[in-house]
Amino acid sequence: MGRDPHLLQARLAKFLAPIPAKELARKIDCDPRTAENIKGGHWPIARHWLGLIATFGEDITEAVFHPEKAAQRLEREVRDLESILETRRRALRDAESFASRMAEIRGRPEDRAAPLTSPPDQ
Repeated sequence: MGRDPHLLQARLAKFLAPIPAKELARKIDCDPRTAENIKGGHWPIARHWLGLIATFGEDITEAVFHPEKAAQRLEREVRDLESILETRRRALRDAESFASRMAEIRGRPEDRAAPLTSPPDQ
């Protein structure tokens, strides 16, 4: 298997694929045709790279130059988010259980003690 001389361009194009060219052009301050070319696999000039990095930060550099690092980071973020989600689900279950108990208590007939009366007048 030979080395792909267009590997980095392909990674960049794949990263940018979901973004419409006009939106990308606006974000990185370039002509829409330039954005289309970048999305099509042409390597951006330094000025456009500055716009890409300013817009996407480490996400784009990891996706293009270090995809294995990006995958590790994303796996870590997913684990963290799943942990937060489980904590929130547990809190929701506790709140629903509490609300259910409160509704049950409200539905019971009240045990009313004899009403307080004033002491007889003397």
